[in-house]
Amino acid sequence: MADDPFELLGVDRHFDLDDQALRRRFLDLSAKMHPDRHTDPFEQAKAVEQMSRITDAYRILCDPESRARTILRLSGMEDEGDKDKLPPDLLMEVMEVREELEVAIDTSNRGELDRLRSWAIEQRDAYLQQLGGLLEGPIDAQAASQARLKLNALRYMQRMLDQIPE
Repeated sequence: MADDPFELLGVDRHFDLDDQALRRRFLDLSAKMHPDRHTDPFEQAKAVEQMSRITDAYRILCDPESRARTILRLSGMEDEGDKDKLPPDLLMEVMEVREELEVAIDTSNRGELDRLRSWAIEQRDAYLQQLGGLLEGPIDAQAASQARLKLNALRYMQRMLDQIPE
């Protein structure tokens, strides 16, 4: 998407967004731009296109990972050269936790599954907080590289959470 979703929705470019304020802004714009507000077919078609762009922008900004990647892109720091790199020691820790997770799943150990879910949530939340600190203000190459590491780690945590049975 070539648009700036922050600009399109009329919100400041920040990683830490107020979810409720973002939703209210989306709903306000949706009400104003809704195609049913137009009788002219040309205007209706333009409204449909604009609504699609607004909806896409809202989806991007609702998801912290896509929001972070968008901030990096808009800052000219989208380089994916380190797309597979992780913070030091994370890979080894994740491998150990994954072994524990496999055993907990095989044995249906609800207590262990809950503990591992809590661990992954804490890790995810810590990476989100660190990402917020890196993406506020001007973003230089070093901050962008660190942000990409945090995004990669965040993706690992989310995958783990997705694999833990309810």
